[in-house]
Amino acid sequence: MKTITFVVLLGMVLTNCKREENTPVEPLMETVDSLAVVNAKGSFTGVGGESVSGTARIITADQKYSLVLDQFSTNNGPDLHVYLSKQATPKDFIDLGSLKSTRGTQVYEINGKPDFTEYKYALIHCQQFNHLFGSALLTDAK
Repeated sequence: MKTITFVVLLGMVLTNCKREENTPVEPLMETVDSLAVVNAKGSFTGVGGESVSGTARIITADQKYSLVLDQFSTNNGPDLHVYLSKQATPKDFIDLGSLKSTRGTQVYEINGKPDFTEYKYALIHCQQFNHLFGSALLTDAK
């Protein structure tokens, strides 16, 4: 009886731990104002075995700030979010919202004007499992 209970419990754990893929995968090609000023930029690298690539740019257009992900690609996962962070880990961050797609060019509005000398990382993070997928160090574009 104990063996059957163990097998049933093991099956439930393995089923519940499978990787969910809730983020859209259709490539996006959002556009950016051609007069936008690039304030900072960096390249993504994957973390913890995840594959994340592309560039991140903080731009200013019409006196508004945005984070642009260019030629972006990542593994899929549940509840992926885009953060601006003070560290390469999601400890002190601004949540810019859910990742729109695992591929392509996408734009995220940044409310207000955070101090970009402090918020110098773009992160892709799974909130549901508190798992960092990738980061980009944003350095001065000048």
